Amino acid sequence: MPLFGALLAGLLLMPGAAAAPVELPRDAPVPVERPAGPRGETDAPDTGATPQPRPDDGAQAAPAAPDERPPDDEAATVPAPDAAADDAQDGAEAERTAEPAGPTVPDTPRDLACEAALRALSVGFERREPIAGEGACGVAHPYAVREIQPGVLLKPDSRMTCRTALALATWIRQVVQPAAASLGEDVRLAEVTHASTYVCRSRNNQPDARISEHAKGRAIDVTGFDLDGHDPIPVVPRADDGDRAEAFQRAVRGGACLHFTTVLGPGTDAYHDDHLHLDVKQRSGGYRLCQ
Repeated sequence: MPLFGALLAGLLLMPGAAAAPVELPRDAPVPVERPAGPRGETDAPDTGATPQPRPDDGAQAAPAAPDERPPDDEAATVPAPDAAADDAQDGAEAERTAEPAGPTVPDTPRDLACEAALRALSVGFERREPIAGEGACGVAHPYAVREIQPGVLLKPDSRMTCRTALALATWIRQVVQPAAASLGEDVRLAEVTHASTYVCRSRNNQPDARISEHAKGRAIDVTGFDLDGHDPIPVVPRADDGDRAEAFQRAVRGGACLHFTTVLGPGTDAYHDDHLHLDVKQRSGGYRLCQ
C-alpha cells in the first residue's frame, strides 16, 4: 500500500486538482436568512438604474395597456358628434333673439384740409369722440371750438362739423370783427354766444318736420355778441330801431350769407326771433337761403 499512498498524494498536489474541503469549527455561527423586503424593492446596490420588481409567489406583472388616446392636436380638433348642428342652432337662435341695431355713426372721412384751414385762422378747437345718434342724427368727426378767433371766445360748449366751424371762423374774422370795430375806436369783439350746435331733433322741434341740420352738426344758433368798450348786442327784432345796434345786426346777418348757405333770424318766423340760425346745408346749384 505504500505505492498507492504515494500516487494519491501526487494527485492531490498536481495543479488543477480540487482543493480539499475546509472543515468549519463546530461552534461557527449559522447564517440567518434575511426576511424579504417590501414588494418591488431589490437587494441590488444602488447603481442609478431604475429597480425592477421581483416576481412574488409566481405572480407576473400585467403588461402595460397601450395608450389609446389620440395625440394632443387630434384630441383638440375632434369635434363632438353633434357640435356642428348645435352651433348652427345657436346661431339661428341668436338671430331670432338679437335686438335691433342701436344708434350709428355716419361713415364720413376726416377732413384734414379743413383742419389745416382752422389752424391757419388760429381757431382754438378740439376733436371729440364720434356722436352716434338715432336715425339720421350723428356726427362722425365733431369739433369743440373754444376760441373762434384769437381773443374771441365761443360759449357755451359746442359740437359741430369742421366745415361749420370754418364757416363760423371766417364770418367772425371777415364780417363780425370789422363790424364791431365800426361801433367805436376802442370797441372789440370779445365773445360770441349761441343756443345750440349739435342737437338730434327735427326742424324747429316740430314732430312732422324734416330733420334739422343741427342733428348733423352743421348748424349753430347765435344769440348775441359781447363787446369790450360797448354794451352787449343780443339778437332780437330791431326793425326800424334806427340805432347802431340795428346797423350792426343787419351787417353781420347780411354778411353771414357769404359764408353760410342758410341764414334765418328775426323777421323770418316766430321760431327765429331771438337768434341767427346759420348752417352749411348743401343744395343743388349752390342755392343759398337768406331770410
